[in-house]
Amino acid sequence: MDYEFRRDGFGGYRARFSMGHEAIGQWLIDEVGKDEAVLDELFAVIDRLSARQQEEFRRPGRDYSLTLTQEEAEVKANVLNISLDEDLDDLAYYDDEQLALCGLEDFAAVLTSWRAFIRNEDW
Repeated sequence: MDYEFRRDGFGGYRARFSMGHEAIGQWLIDEVGKDEAVLDELFAVIDRLSARQQEEFRRPGRDYSLTLTQEEAEVKANVLNISLDEDLDDLAYYDDEQLALCGLEDFAAVLTSWRAFIRNEDW
């Protein structure tokens, strides 16, 4: 998974991720931002998951939700949780920019890089 963080000309942040992982970048911007308390919580959860002290963690967000297990991280747009009343057997909704999966260690590395970026360390 490749990614790059940048600041735009208006003081905002941009997170660009390789294809299939775009949702992680949007989640960082929309749901985490500069909130280091969220990062602290996530690092603590990752430590517990890695030590097998916890099986799963869910963090619903405004636009995206995060699920962490002992092996992987999933970022999913909440719009994908909408259920339709019609029978759509032959129709499947999928958007690469709305769902991303990666290993837990890779996700922790992304969070570490994001923290350094928002602190303006080595960027």
